[in-house]
Amino acid sequence: MEKPLGICIGEPTTREVEFVSSKRVQLGDYVEIEHENGRVLAFVREIKRVNRTFAEDLEPDEAEKLKRLTGSSSFFRGKLSLLGNPDRRMEIPRVPPEPGTYIYPASAETLKKVFGRDDGTKIHLGHLLTRPDIDVFIDVDSIVSRHLAVLAVTGGGKSNTVSVILEELLRKNGTVLVFDMHGEYVNFDLQVNGKPAVNSINLTLNPLKLSYHEFRLFANVDDSAYIQDRYLRKAFKEAVEGYRRGDYEADEFWGVLLGMLRSWTDPEAFPEYKEDRKSITGVINKVEDMQELYAELFDLHQSTIVEQIEFGRLNVIDLSHVDERIADIVVSHVLRNVLEARKKFVREREGGLPFPLLTVLEEAHILASSTINTKSRYWISRIAREGRKFGLGLCLVTQRPKALDSNALSQANNMIILRLVEPGDQRHVQQASESLSSDLVEQLPSLNVGEALVMGTMIPVPALVKVKLARAKRSGNDISAVREWQSFKKDKEKTMKELDDYLGF
Repeated sequence: MEKPLGICIGEPTTREVEFVSSKRVQLGDYVEIEHENGRVLAFVREIKRVNRTFAEDLEPDEAEKLKRLTGSSSFFRGKLSLLGNPDRRMEIPRVPPEPGTYIYPASAETLKKVFGRDDGTKIHLGHLLTRPDIDVFIDVDSIVSRHLAVLAVTGGGKSNTVSVILEELLRKNGTVLVFDMHGEYVNFDLQVNGKPAVNSINLTLNPLKLSYHEFRLFANVDDSAYIQDRYLRKAFKEAVEGYRRGDYEADEFWGVLLGMLRSWTDPEAFPEYKEDRKSITGVINKVEDMQELYAELFDLHQSTIVEQIEFGRLNVIDLSHVDERIADIVVSHVLRNVLEARKKFVREREGGLPFPLLTVLEEAHILASSTINTKSRYWISRIAREGRKFGLGLCLVTQRPKALDSNALSQANNMIILRLVEPGDQRHVQQASESLSSDLVEQLPSLNVGEALVMGTMIPVPALVKVKLARAKRSGNDISAVREWQSFKKDKEKTMKELDDYLGF
């Protein structure tokens, strides 16, 4: 016969129950409580070990004597959060359980109903922290439609967590676009259907396919320089329209653009622009600088990045060799085009991007900063609000949650939170998530590497999970300084010996 784990005490509510137990109970354990409408699943969110013999004001000598006389008999006292009835879609009872009601360890059968199987739309993340026998699955449709945030301190295990999610998605023919800030995923070693999973997208942009606003950012024409802005806008739009009409070939774009601007500095041909010659000359200089500075970034024959996205693959844009300003412009450009392409396909059923897409933004606090009005932040917020209607999801990854725009974070209805120590980060995350209680926040600093609080619409109830290890290898892992020094020393000694041998010393 099943033995109870403990007993409900105090004044239970429909949300919280206090209990005592003579058996060992762990923080994060799952239990079941007898109820008039069936057993209810509950989560151990607070636990203390109590021994009435040892009062708080005991002197050390007195405590030692008592320990020899009485032993170390103690019991557990804690609080449970009621999660709901697994047989009734986690419906929370409207009537609190009776004081004195027995609580039982949650059975494997019950937990597997809640966490444990892939019905075709779920992926395997790991197992329950306190129950290694119970696998945890998360819902892919919810990740794409309701977005995801992966948060942790450096070294907390977020890169492994993201890698696990990517591996599992690719096995389901998922299509992912990663903005790779550190070049970690370019060499993602994974095969799908016998082929490399990674499609490395060249970081080249076609100026003819940029919006004027994006082109102006590359030209470094400020909002306040309204005269320069007026002439650059006019020249760019006329040059692009001329190309679309077939007036000239793509290779002639820069010549057409600069030729137009230079012609406007001729006071005889364009006397109406005479007073603005200085501003127009400034624009010419900036366009020439732009053409030279970004020669490797621009390609007048390049298709759009959206057109290079391949179905069922890990599409990676390597941003590791550009600065944050250029990364911001590139990401905003791609996100705008991706959203427009998905809208076009969903509304017209032709053209555009014909399959759902999950976009992964590493270092999301740089691209969607809480303090700097980046260009990407606007499009991240747009996709966060509108993406679910068009099968376009966001995965925001950061080790600095408090530096991440709170609006973007609050739109992520799913969170995987690994170890967070800094109180400011904890508060910022809690303010952005209605379902993150102070009790759960208190557990974040105590998590070990690879342990995570998983919550949101992708999982039936919040869970503490041990994330499994990713199989694929990534570049960009921490370098061992000691091994590097030792290797360098050996190489240096070998070189010196070879030189000595050659010289006959």
